[in-house]
Amino acid sequence: MAPLFSRIIPILFVGDLEAERDFYVALGFHVTYEGPEYPYFLALGHGKIEFGIEWRRDFSPTVLDRVLTWQFGVNDLELAKKRLAEAGVRFREELMTPGPDWHYRVLHARTPNGYHLLLEEGSE
Repeated sequence: MAPLFSRIIPILFVGDLEAERDFYVALGFHVTYEGPEYPYFLALGHGKIEFGIEWRRDFSPTVLDRVLTWQFGVNDLELAKKRLAEAGVRFREELMTPGPDWHYRVLHARTPNGYHLLLEEGSE
């Protein structure tokens, strides 16, 4: 039987649509949809990854950490650090050691609307 679901396209609610768009564009994403049909929504893509951001009047950044950690796997953590730095985004690097023979690095940052962005090295 063929799989019913083929992909997931999450939509993040934001209070500042343009700042969030510009943040992801600075990281290397591109706008895949922005148009008059849905003036408070746009979609961003990078390779096989695609997600939307939508402006909400009642958006509140106070509950974000209870709702979502926005995690992306990256192939080149050094390039991700460079892009964050060039965009003026503060970030923190952390070495994760879940086991004696298992360790990897992650970057923690905040998007303009307050989402916790976690970039994990070596993920596919």
